[in-house]
Amino acid sequence: AALQTALKNAKLKKSQVKKIEVDYDNDDGIAVYEVEFTRKSNGKKYAYEIAADTGTIVKKSVEYKYKKNSSHKKIGKKAARKKVAKFSGISYKIISKGTCTYEYDDRKGTYDIKFRNGNCVYDCEVLAPTGKILEYEWKVKDY
Repeated sequence: AALQTALKNAKLKKSQVKKIEVDYDNDDGIAVYEVEFTRKSNGKKYAYEIAADTGTIVKKSVEYKYKKNSSHKKIGKKAARKKVAKFSGISYKIISKGTCTYEYDDRKGTYDIKFRNGNCVYDCEVLAPTGKILEYEWKVKDY
């Protein structure tokens, strides 16, 4: 059931994914199913934590493939936040209240954008030269 919940949320069918892993974890007294899979067509990696008692998604992470780029050019923090707003459907005003830091590592510059909306905490990684979303993760706070 946890796998089906994750696939439905990702809008994918089991035949569209590879490397499916489902584990049961009961750390910190919270029982969750950890579901991970990779989309065949583009290599996106999905990771979910689903509450065992309710079947509710409490954490979701999507990691996107990128092509290495040695460029140091940047779109800027404001533009990176706007990309996240457009991608997530969450207001730029909310995202701009969070943090945005620039990092350069392994020949890629990225913006790490963190913000809170309601009872969820978001963490996004944006490729600095292009604004491409590399990773998008949210977690229900205090679950």
